[in-house]
Amino acid sequence: MKAATRQVELVLPLIPDMEITAANAASDLGREIGMSEDSIDEAAHAIVEACINAREHSCCADKRIYLRFVGDSSDEEKAKLEVWITDHGQGFDPDQVRQRRVASEKPKKRGWGLQIMEAHMDEVRISSSAGGTTVYMVKYGERQSND
Repeated sequence: MKAATRQVELVLPLIPDMEITAANAASDLGREIGMSEDSIDEAAHAIVEACINAREHSCCADKRIYLRFVGDSSDEEKAKLEVWITDHGQGFDPDQVRQRRVASEKPKKRGWGLQIMEAHMDEVRISSSAGGTTVYMVKYGERQSND
């Protein structure tokens, strides 16, 4: 099978519901590279969570998020979707956020974003500093059957 790599880049304002635009773009790319609907849905859910976290917590002056999606269908069995979501905000310590979640005695309705991303994606790496945060995620998806 011939290698097919596709890329989408977006700059979105940090306003409510823009995460849907990001998820739709990634979903369309997932379909283009032959990813199954289940894999696409899981990736879209993780992308929505990452975008909401950026909107609610980044405190970035430019009030934008920068997204890059790369889809690869060169593997005959699995498609690969790579996602970078970047803000130029204040940054945070991902380990500290995880520790707060574990240490909490009361069940919380909110604050599950990192866990949702990690549950739905095959790889999640977060780079964060005072200059901003980049969430890098990878989803390997079974090919959509053409039956």
